[in-house]
Formats: sequence, structure tokens, C-alpha cells
Amino acid sequence: MATIQDTLATALAHHQAGRLGEAAALYRAVLDAAPGHADALHLLGVAHLQAGHPVEAEALIRAAIAADRRTADYHDNLGSALKAQGRLEDAAAAHRQAIRLRPDFAQALYNLGNALDGLGRRDEAVAAYRQAAAKRPGYARASFNLGNALAALGRRDEAIAAYGAAVAADREFVEAHANRGALLLALGHLAEAGPALARALALRPDHATALANRAAVLLALGHGAQADDVARRAATAQPELAEAFLQLGEVRQRANRLAEAGDTYAAALVRSPDLAEAHANLALVRQTQGELDAADIGIRRALVLRPDLSEARSNLAYLQLFRPGATLAGALEAHRAWDAVHGAPLRAGWKKHRPVSGPADRPLTVGILSGDFRRHPAGQFAVRTVEALPAQGVRLFLYANQTEDDDLTARFRAAAERWVPVATLSDAELAERIRADRPDVLIDLAGHNARGRPGVFARKPAPIQAAWSGYMATTGMAAVDLLIADRHHVPEGAEALYSERVLRMPDAFIAYDPPDGAPDPVPPPCLSGAPVTFGSFNILTKLNGPVLDAWADILTRVPGSRLLMKTKALSCPITAALWRSKLAGAGIAPERVTMVGATSSLEHMAWCASVDVALDPFPFAGSTTTLETLWMGVPVVTLPGETFSSRHSLAFLTVAGVEGCVAHDAREYVELAAGWACDPARLATLRAGLRARMAGGPLCDGPRLAEHLAHSLRAERDRAARST
Repeated sequence: MATIQDTLATALAHHQAGRLGEAAALYRAVLDAAPGHADALHLLGVAHLQAGHPVEAEALIRAAIAADRRTADYHDNLGSALKAQGRLEDAAAAHRQAIRLRPDFAQALYNLGNALDGLGRRDEAVAAYRQAAAKRPGYARASFNLGNALAALGRRDEAIAAYGAAVAADREFVEAHANRGALLLALGHLAEAGPALARALALRPDHATALANRAAVLLALGHGAQADDVARRAATAQPELAEAFLQLGEVRQRANRLAEAGDTYAAALVRSPDLAEAHANLALVRQTQGELDAADIGIRRALVLRPDLSEARSNLAYLQLFRPGATLAGALEAHRAWDAVHGAPLRAGWKKHRPVSGPADRPLTVGILSGDFRRHPAGQFAVRTVEALPAQGVRLFLYANQTEDDDLTARFRAAAERWVPVATLSDAELAERIRADRPDVLIDLAGHNARGRPGVFARKPAPIQAAWSGYMATTGMAAVDLLIADRHHVPEGAEALYSERVLRMPDAFIAYDPPDGAPDPVPPPCLSGAPVTFGSFNILTKLNGPVLDAWADILTRVPGSRLLMKTKALSCPITAALWRSKLAGAGIAPERVTMVGATSSLEHMAWCASVDVALDPFPFAGSTTTLETLWMGVPVVTLPGETFSSRHSLAFLTVAGVEGCVAHDAREYVELAAGWACDPARLATLRAGLRARMAGGPLCDGPRLAEHLAHSLRAERDRAARST
């Protein structure tokens, strides 16, 4: 006849093999023979818990504890039963009792961490997980959950180390590999993220999240076709996972497949209607396609769902600059709205800056933060000046928020006393790094544009902060003291509608660095008898009804003339068809229009030379496009307004000495464009001499601008020192 111990051992064997029904029957048999048997009560409770019956489990385990209060396992499993019921405070108390009874009880420490994490007490959870991992070396699950908790706290380097410990303990821990890869990707460590994600996928090829992140790595490395394939596999592997479609949409958006990207983001929203990032990304597609109303609606919807989406609110402010009738007052209001939500809460944390001691003529230390120390408009506008600043007694600390480098990057690095890669740092971490470096002035080259870090500037890491070159409006931020501009962009009397004090440079606020290898200017095409060609090289976001109406009038005034439109978004056939329809609606026949999408930089310059007269959009004028077109000797007809972004072409034309291109209203805009088109000799004269005039003048003179900029910033530093 079997003894109680024999029956209990047989029951436990069934239990460990997963045969819960057989185990439970034998536990009950033990209890029939020995009511109040603590182990049988406890194990029967555990079987009920594993079968999904936590209430019954709790009652049985409490009965076991009543029979024997000194066994730590009973209290630990009671905590698990309470957690399964959502009673997290009670669960934490039970786990703590287990730990008091057995201080080296690693599993109880792990379970305590889970309860505390569920309560949102992540710092305490981190401590519990750390103790669990220390008590049981190689405890992969504890290290994994430690990584999750640290990642949620933003302690990313520690989280990566914890995930590393988890995979070291268990090489086949798929989720640990996947989470480690995801976090490395978020930090920009692509060389490490790729292998981590590849290992996860080797273990589970259909892991949708790892596939989506692998696609992101490939996209960041410039492998667009492979990224598309992997992202599609992610969406197929888990069709209900909205985040997989989010990544696939980004791949297609980067490839200028805008219509497909829009459809993919829409598919993400079908699966998760409240996914704010999908609304924001779809809005960006619509913005790129020139559908401003749809973009505005999408951004606002994203912000209702996620008011903390700083980038979306930046984009909403930026979008207002493209609206017909845009005003300085409206721009200021829109940008101050960003500061009210994202900047104002940080002001309580501003720290007083200690004056830097030394002689009055000590070097000026200038930090510049940018994600565009490369061939990008902000980089091309700044590089010549930055290269010339050290000769003006300026120490340069360049904070590079980028992962892509090129020949322009090398020039920036050569000018810097300190080159600091910062793409992997959070806003708070980067602000502390800058504060520790103690620059006299910190300059922003991005503002609310892509790769901008307004959250860093909002923390006021430097005593004087300035906006320059990469953004086309006020920042609206109380933390930004200065706007580096010129009299053309910010004429006298406009200062009141900027949140910053205006530092005016004597000519233009930038010094243009033309692309190497640009083809030489050639005579205007119309001089050889070809039809007059008007050109626009601006993003579709800048085009609107009044612009199209003016273009239609110009083409009517110049019979037989044609219109060339070239911009990346037109690489998407559906987007091109949309704009052919818009042009037709404005009275511009499709056969008079040529559309060109993305090309190489030098091919782009050749396209600029293929037009006779360039037409600037309004109210958001061209900047880089205007300079590129002028470099090829082509006049740019512009209609400036009152906003900073409407006055780029005015500034560049004026400094370059090009007359007869600046209109005061739409009627004059048409007249000026038609006048240039009807005067081939005048066009030829401009082409023959404009490049040399630009190259030898202030528009490309980095040292001249550097001298004035250094003088102005040094005066600001000294003024601030006197006021402290």
C-alpha cells in the first residue's frame, strides 16, 4: 500500500510533466488521508494557479501557510497567485515575506521585481531584479526583466548590459536578443544591433518585431531594397502587428514611394487606430505630397493621442509657415505653443551658469549642435563660416547628432577642437554633457527640423543659446536667446515678432558652399530657339493655389513656354499624377509640364541649367534651390512676404546683386517672369557673369561672415558677463 510520501512523489512527477489533472487528483488523495498536509495544500494550489484558477490557488496556499508559516516557497507562490488576480501590493508583500524567510531566495526576488514593475515602481523593481541575478548567477530571466525595467527608465546603457547578461546565460533566449538589438538600434549602434537581431531571427525567423527592427537597421545603413524585403516579411509574419506596418511605411517613405508609404501607414491604423506614430508618419507623407490640410489633421490627431510627441508638435509649427497668408505673428504663436508644452516644464530645472574666468580677450568657446554636418542645406550654409571661426579666436565644440558622414563632415571635423558624436544620447544626457563642457555660446543648426534637438536647448545647457542656418523661423523658445539673421530676412521693426533677440549679419546670414564639380553655366536654352522653360525645384509642400494660379498666368503670357518641376516626391508616380491634376485644374495643360524626381546632386545642377527662368514659390521661398539655380546663372523670380522663410530668395538675390527678380505682389511676379522670358540677351548676360560674382562676393565668403559672427557672439558673451 502506497504511503503518503509515495503518493506525493507520484503526484509531483505528474505535476512536473505538465499533467496537472492527474497531479491534482493525487494531491487531493493525500489531503483526504492527511487533512492540513502543508505540502499537498501548497502544491495543489500551485496546480490551480498553473491551470488559470488563481482565486482557488490563493485559498489553498493560504491554508498551507496556516499549517506552516516558515516555508518561503509558500509565501512566494501566494504572491504569484495574488499577482495573477491583479492584487500587486498584496503580491509584493507576500514575496517580501518569502525573502525575509530566505534572504538568498532568487526566485522570490525576481517575482518581487515583477510585482513592483507592474505597480510602476521601476526603481524598486530594478533593485529586486539585480539582487535576484546576484543571488543566482546565470539567472537569464532576471537579467532580461532587469533590462526591460532599465530600458523603461531610460537607462539604456545599463539595459543593454542586462540584456547581454541574459543572452550570455542563455544563448537561445530569443526575446533577450531581440530586445537588445532593438535598444542598440534606438541608440544608433547599428554595427552591434544588426548581429543581435540576426541572432534572434536565426532562432525564430518569423519574429515580427525583430524583423521590423532589422529592416530599420538595413534602412539606416542605406540598404533600401533589403530593408523593404525584411519589413514585408515582418508584416506577413504578424499581420496584426501595427508596428511592422509602421516600419514598412518608413522604408517606402525613404524611397520616395509616397503613395505606397501612405497606404502602409493606413494599414497600420486599421490594426491600431490609436497608434499616434502612424498618424504622425502618415501626416508627414501627406505633407511631402503637398497635401497640407490632410497633414495638419493627421498631426493634430497624433497629438490628441500622444501630447508628448515633441517632433509632431514641431512639425505642426513648421507646417504653418507654408500656408498662404502666413504671418510673423502666426509663426510666433505656433512655435510658442511647442515651448508651452515641451519647454516650459523644463525651466524649473535650469541651473545657474558659473561665469568662465579669464582675461577679457580669452578665446570664445562656441558649441554647435547639428545632425547635418554633411551635404545638407544646413551644412552647406554653415561649413565655410565654421571653418573660418578658429582664425577668429573661436574654440569650436561640434556636437554631431548624425550617423551618416561624407566629405563635408570631414571639413567640419577638421575645424573642431572637439568633435562629439551625440546621436546615442538622450536630450537630458546631452544637455549634461554640454553643460560640463561649458561653452560660452551654444548654436542650433536645426530648430524644429528633422534631427533637431529642441529638447536639449529647452534644458538651457549653455548661458547663451542661438539659432542659425538650419531653421527658417523663430524657435518660439524661451531658452533660445539669439537668432542669427540679416536685414533682408528680419528687417528693422520685425524684431517684436521673434522670441529671440536678432543678431544681424552685414550681408546674408549664411555663406554658401557650392557643390564641387557642378557643370559650368551654359547659354540659356531659349537662345538656341528652344521653347522658354520655367522651372521649379522646390518641395511640393511649398506649392499652393495662388502659386499655381500665378504660374498659369505666366505660361499664358509666354505662348509655347513650358514648365519643369523637379523634386524627390515626384519620383512617386501617384504623387506626380496628383500634381498633374492640380496643375490642370489651375489651367496648365499637362503636355506643357515635365516632371522629374530624385537624381544625384550633380545631375540636379544640370537640370537647374536646363531652365531659362526659375519660379520661386510663396509664401515659403526656396533657399538651397535658389542658391543652386543662381549658381547655374538662372534668375529666380520671387514674391517675399513678412515671414523669415518667405525672404530667402530676396536676401540671396540682393546680396548677389541680381536685379529685376523681386516682386511686390502676384501681378508683378507674373510680369517679372514674363519679362525675363522675353529677353534672351539679358538671360545670357546673367549666365555669363553671375557665378563669378557670387563666388567672389559676400554670399560665399565664409571668412567675412565668421569675422562678424565671432565679433557679435563675443560681444554677447561680454554683455552677459557684465550683467551677472
